[in-house]
Amino acid sequence: MKISRECIACLARQAVGIAEEATNDITTQEEIIKRSLQELGKMDFNETAPEIAFRMHQHAKNITGVNDPYARLKKQYNEIAKEIYERITEERWLDNAEDPFDMACRLAIAGNIIDFSVGLKLEHLDIVKSVEDSIKHDIYGTGTTALREAVEKSKRIMYIADNAGEIIFDKFLLEKLPKDKITYVVKGGPIVNDATMEDAINTGVADLVRVIDNGLSAQGTILKDCSSTFKDEFNKSDLIISKGQANFETLSNIKNKTIFYLLRAKCSSVANTIGCKKMDYVLTLCT
Repeated sequence: MKISRECIACLARQAVGIAEEATNDITTQEEIIKRSLQELGKMDFNETAPEIAFRMHQHAKNITGVNDPYARLKKQYNEIAKEIYERITEERWLDNAEDPFDMACRLAIAGNIIDFSVGLKLEHLDIVKSVEDSIKHDIYGTGTTALREAVEKSKRIMYIADNAGEIIFDKFLLEKLPKDKITYVVKGGPIVNDATMEDAINTGVADLVRVIDNGLSAQGTILKDCSSTFKDEFNKSDLIISKGQANFETLSNIKNKTIFYLLRAKCSSVANTIGCKKMDYVLTLCT
């Protein structure tokens, strides 16, 4: 998905957010913002938004020496997600569901609300609402039955994670998948609140399935820049489960793979490309 004009305002807003998370020093913040806006000024409209955002974040890291400015927030939202996960487990939502696989998909999609890059100001209750609404909200796209059928036919499944906190809700769906077929993918390094190997270990995801990283600290999955190990696994997989907007933005142009996208459509640009409404719960197969 190429960058749209609507993405430009979002990236400019992100430039300020990156600066404020990276440092409290006003002069340094201004330098980060200037460098980030310079990246916007010379962008290629054939690129994806995550490619441009990656370069913006690299400026912040190089200027401040802070490799993970969102570490505190990631830890905070992992804890919030754990609390909600425990509530769902104790109340036996999946055990009591008419279709546990459908419920697991809904919860995995609901967790995608935890996204710092789209400018949402999230409180604990916002995440709870996303989870509770997922039970009764229509899912846009091919639906959970199509994914279940694809899983049954597949021999090797790659599950590409999105954000910290959110990956705790992925556990509900991972439990309903053939774990021996799954390779779960996190980022090769910190970027905003995207999940890393540390998050996979701390949340127990690494205890469920095999976990690898993609060799890159960028949002989404920028295939050309990912590690050879990741690309080999990607090519061998006959089914890809892709979480979140940035993965949709960077992978939706690939037509020779079976890729199911699970996400909340949190911006109009992504929603328009998919054909859904903003904030819809989405499970779709792009062909």
